[in-house]
Parts: sequence; structure tokens; C-alpha cells
Amino acid sequence: MIPTVALIATYDTKGLEADFIKEAIENRGVKCLSIDIGVGGKPHGSPDISLKEVCECAKIDVDLKTLPRGEAIEKASKALLIYISKLIDENAISCVAGMGGAGGTQIASHTMRQLKFGFPKFILTTLASGNTCWYLGASDIILFPSIVDVAGINRISRVSYERFASLLAESAEWYTGTANQINQLIYNPEKLLISQTMYGTTTKGVTRARNLLEESGFETVVFHASGAGGMAMENFIKDGVIKGVLDMTLAEIGAYIVGGLHTAGPHRLEAAAKMGIPQVIVPGAADTIVLPPLEKIPEKFKNRTLNIHNPTMTTMRTNIDENIKIANMIADKLMQAWGPIKLILPLKGLSSIDRPKAKFYYPEANQALFKTLKELLQGKIEIIEREQHIDDREFAFFVAEELIKLMKQYYNLK
Repeated sequence: MIPTVALIATYDTKGLEADFIKEAIENRGVKCLSIDIGVGGKPHGSPDISLKEVCECAKIDVDLKTLPRGEAIEKASKALLIYISKLIDENAISCVAGMGGAGGTQIASHTMRQLKFGFPKFILTTLASGNTCWYLGASDIILFPSIVDVAGINRISRVSYERFASLLAESAEWYTGTANQINQLIYNPEKLLISQTMYGTTTKGVTRARNLLEESGFETVVFHASGAGGMAMENFIKDGVIKGVLDMTLAEIGAYIVGGLHTAGPHRLEAAAKMGIPQVIVPGAADTIVLPPLEKIPEKFKNRTLNIHNPTMTTMRTNIDENIKIANMIADKLMQAWGPIKLILPLKGLSSIDRPKAKFYYPEANQALFKTLKELLQGKIEIIEREQHIDDREFAFFVAEELIKLMKQYYNLK
């Protein structure tokens, strides 16, 4: 494989800037294949691959420039994914990059979100600050702030473009030399990989469980239950990378139901169930909904039990009705599991601030969660109740040992 960057740009508006970056990449000894995905007017500059060629590869025979902008961007996004995937399958590129404003970032990120973990993907964008979840999703895309608009070459933008080109050239060379090792590392069958989920308020228990798992010979990977973390974990499970799950932080379920920041969407808890891999589930942090800073939280939540987690984040204690809804969603997902599964309930607290005299201590809400889970799942999956707090050493060791038992039975380990 020759180190090659695929540079995606809307050449109708960013063509001259794209050509500048292409030249800067090639000045560093790396090949660059520029691709036009501009759905507006005539291209400015000299793309190697036209929008028409991209569409032909995807068997789209309509001129996108004649369509309404929203429809044209949607079709261009789908066509680009097919075209870039083909280049990757042919080992024709070793890095993919995009650049631009809203339209270019949207089209490029749609493709990049669906590329495999580890393949270098970067976007020089005016939208690198603010809410970037629409562009990043659960992917490992790197957003590079353009600082100024991608509109001309000046003393400020020139520095950004040169830095971006240098990053792309180095990444293309890195991946060219390490692609095989990366794939072997990620899909290494010799050491089974177990995933865990964690919050700041479940860290102590999760870490204790992780240490025991690793002492027992398993490799662990911990995902922050921030929405993107849960989605990333689900993706790795679907890809067959993860072979067992110790899911001790389910705050993303409540975020989806109530409307918190850390939602992982409607499909959380589905991947392990569908793959049939061993899993131990603990409804840790089901007491928590993450909201914006205190001065920006929605009016409807201002009279609730709130905790200032840090200057940019407020957490809210779930109530009885919310916990019943959370339990219903958890039960619905777990009933889809066909592999070995256990649900373990820490009856003395779900997070570090859910204990007597602490901010989120609300035993009635916890009981509503536990009662609903038992009513829906009793006799369908194994439920174990422990008179312990999620942070307790004995609880952490117990849940880890239960997963170790399932892993040994499922994979016929000694």
C-alpha cells in the first residue's frame, strides 16, 4: 500500500482551499486523491475524482446539482460511503479527510462514522466546537478546528491548512505501516476481551471488578457511559471484538427516556443480547440523569434533586416514575438475550452519592426500579439481590466472579 490520503471537499465552494491542502500533503511525500462532493455549482480547482464519478460508482444516475440541497446532500453522502469503502477494500487509501462548513462536514462525517475503528479519519471544519455529536457519533473521527472559515488562503488559514496537511500525511504513513498489526491487535483471539461501563459515580466498584477480571487473565476495556461510550461499546460487540460484558453503569437508559445529555439512543443493551455473549448487568447509575450546567437546565427540572457534578455538568436524581420506565426498558432489552446472562441488584445503592445522607439517597425510587425488574424478569433470567452498595469491595468482586464463571462455561476455559 502506498501512503495515500483521500481528501473530500465541496469543490464548488472549497476547491481552491482543497487544492492548497492537497499540494501541502504531496509536498510531504504522500499521495493525495482529491474527491469533489460539492452539490452546488461548478467546481473551482482541480479534483482528481468528480462528483459524477462518485455517483456512478454508487449507481446514482441523477445529476445531484439539479436536486434540492437537502436531498442532494443525502444522496451525495450515500454515494461517498460506497466510493470510499471501495477504495479501502482495494487498499488504495490509508487515510480519509474532509474539509468545509456544514455541508462538507455532514457529507464527510456520514461516511467516516461507518468506517472501521483505527482507520485514520479527520475533518478540518468550522464546526469543531459546540455540539459535535451529530458528526462524531460513536466514531474515532478527529475534528480539526479551522479557526477561520474555509474561505480563502490567508495568513491564518494557511497555518491551519499546513498543520492539517502535515497531520494527514503522517497518519497515512503510520497506517500504511501498521494496518495489519492494528487488525491483528483488535481482533486478537488469544485473549478474550471484556467490556465494562463506568461513570465518575461508579468508578470505585467498576475499577475493583476490572482489577479482578484482569488478575483472572482477561483483558478489559472500559467505556464511559456518556452516550457515545455506550454506542461505541455496542458497535464493538456487534463487530465481534468484545466477548463478554460487565455492564455496571446504565445511566444512558435514563438519559434516553428522560431527555438527558448522555443518551446512547434506543438500541443500548441490544448488541450483547443479539450476539449471545456472556453478560452480567448491574443497574448502576440508574439514579442519574446528566443535564447541562445549572444555569442552563430546562425549567421543568429546576425543582428536582440536583447535584453540581462539575462546572459544565449537572446531575439529576431519577424519581419513582422514571425508575419504573428505566426498568421497563432494561427488561425489554434483556429479554432479547439468548446467551448466558445474570442481573445483579446492589440493594444498598446505585452510585457513590446514593447512600444514607448523600445527595441522591432515595431508597423508594430504587425499590421501584428493583421491584419492576423482578416482576418483569423473574423466571426469565437469573436475578441476584445483594445487600451491598455498588462501591463495596465484596459486591465488585462478586459481580466479577459471576462473569468469570459465565465466561469459563461459555468458552470452555479452565
